[in-house]
Amino acid sequence: MRWLEVLLKPWLARLLRQRGMCRAILATFLVLAFGTWMNWPLWPCLFAEITGLPCPGCGMTRATSALLLGNWLASWQFHPFAVCFLLLGILVTAGAFLRPAWVEALAAKVELFERRTKLPALFLVCVVCFGLLRMLGFWYQPEVGDFSGRFLLRMPEKSSTDNSGK
Repeated sequence: MRWLEVLLKPWLARLLRQRGMCRAILATFLVLAFGTWMNWPLWPCLFAEITGLPCPGCGMTRATSALLLGNWLASWQFHPFAVCFLLLGILVTAGAFLRPAWVEALAAKVELFERRTKLPALFLVCVVCFGLLRMLGFWYQPEVGDFSGRFLLRMPEKSSTDNSGK
């Protein structure tokens, strides 16, 4: 039962209180986003490289890009948790740049929310379960091994029949 206590422990509020970590996460995201935009494979997924399978986060950059461009369906198909990660990104940005007193007030509210709902812990469990289902072929799998931006908004192939007679 110790692992359950660790899993249910508030983690998001603790992260928000670590200004340096929030800035490091934000800087990493910005570098990766810029690299994707420039078609530079900056950070290949080691899990995908080794196993040939998508990790639980594969497609997240493309999903977030599609989301920010207003293409909600593409975002959902690439990764259904992109909206949640975008909200986490907003919180991390707040933790990185707001005044310390405001960050503490925000973190206190987030911690209360975490303790009452256990939602952030449930979120992490759901992301891992989604990753396992995708590995088994129950969701669109991004092309593994090609990490370039040219697949930024490439949609999954439609499985409908072609009526053109070709």
